[in-house]
Amino acid sequence: MKEKVLILGLALALVIVCVQLVKGKTTSSSTAGGDDVYNNIMTRTSVRSYQDKPVEKDKIEKLLRAGMAAPSAMNKQPWHFVVVTDKKELADIAEATPNASMAKDAPLAIIVCGDMTKAADGDAQQFWIQDCSAVSENILLAAHGMGLGAVWTGTYPSQERCAAIRKILGLPETMIPLNTIVIGYPDGEAQPKDKWNTENISYNHYGNKTEADNSSKATAESKDEFKAFDVNEDFHANPFKFFKGDGLLIAAGDKSGFNEMTIGWGAIGNLWAPNNATMTVYVAQGRYTHQFMEKTKYFTMMVFDDAHKDILRYMGTHSGRDGDKVKALGLHTLYTKNGTPYFAEASEVYECRMAYHTTFDPKNFESDLPKNFYAHFNAGYHTEYIGEIVGAWRK
Repeated sequence: MKEKVLILGLALALVIVCVQLVKGKTTSSSTAGGDDVYNNIMTRTSVRSYQDKPVEKDKIEKLLRAGMAAPSAMNKQPWHFVVVTDKKELADIAEATPNASMAKDAPLAIIVCGDMTKAADGDAQQFWIQDCSAVSENILLAAHGMGLGAVWTGTYPSQERCAAIRKILGLPETMIPLNTIVIGYPDGEAQPKDKWNTENISYNHYGNKTEADNSSKATAESKDEFKAFDVNEDFHANPFKFFKGDGLLIAAGDKSGFNEMTIGWGAIGNLWAPNNATMTVYVAQGRYTHQFMEKTKYFTMMVFDDAHKDILRYMGTHSGRDGDKVKALGLHTLYTKNGTPYFAEASEVYECRMAYHTTFDPKNFESDLPKNFYAHFNAGYHTEYIGEIVGAWRK
């Protein structure tokens, strides 16, 4: 009897442990990688040029699984997928639907169809469009996450395009092709577009910008939270770790125009005179910020707390040549008395007056470390900038 009780107790304990493990796994998987998901969304873009390389079968299945994971009204799942890898059919699709002309050079296309035999009845039938659109976005994001490039080309509601796709694929009348998603390994690098626009936002009812305005005002007023400090007396960070981790944000320019970028190389100390605090930074010639550094008299270096690390990651993966990063992130720009830009979201700000700059000369490299680095670096040699710290503020 005691043995049975012992065995039962052990079994119960094992069940509890398993439940806790599953619970813990579920919790961690639902919260971990949030930044990765967000970055995947923000960096996805339409890709229309592909390498001459097939998409593996396992990846195709993952794309379809991702599509089918989408929500659907009343869980009707009114979708059907036609996977096209045949070169002739891809060419036929490209010829019959010019908006999908890139299909002729692609290894794969997935036609997302609405299956009216599975759709809801009455007015609710039209929910198939929303359901299949959700499917399509899942496929696009999954493709980007797997290193593939894809583009959504519309078919429905153009009756001409629908008829052409139906004929090529032999679709019955109950199957409505919503779109053709052309997919392949990208040939080249396409830059995502910055589509953030606060004019497209209302709060609580249409046209009400009150909450947005109040939020902006409150954040802009956060400049009053910054308190000046003496770097020679109150700078306590480890100088070897100051630029490491997620890096710092540098901004150069003035009210007429500026740019900002994340950097991870730099030094802080004293130079040329006692207590002449200086900050040294390095910006490659190919970076957009370089042209602002070349003509500026001042620049700012900004530190961000853990709650704003996404700003550094975004600034480090997007170029100001391709869009307004400040607008994309909803940052609030402030200016020092010298007209140097910084952001209200920063936790520390250092304003530097340009004192010296020079671009690395490969003839002066004395070790293999810089030689090997620049042999595989496409942004050109770095320019070294030394700035005298004329102001420092922290929250």
